[in-house]
Amino acid sequence: MIPPGTPVQVFSRFSGAWIDGFEIIDSVDGGHQLRRLSDDSIVPKTFPTEDLRAQHPHRRGRGAR
Repeated sequence: MIPPGTPVQVFSRFSGAWIDGFEIIDSVDGGHQLRRLSDDSIVPKTFPTEDLRAQHPHRRGRGAR
């Protein structure tokens, strides 16, 4: 499990890229709830752990690089 407050990237199955700009807010059965950092909104979906990875400290911002 990834602890709350951890900045993460989310794997997009649509584009096949890792997207940064999210933060773990809670761990629930089946995955994690996220907050989008750009506007502090809670994403209305639960993400499985395998679709998340910790964001490196130097990689802050929008979109995968």
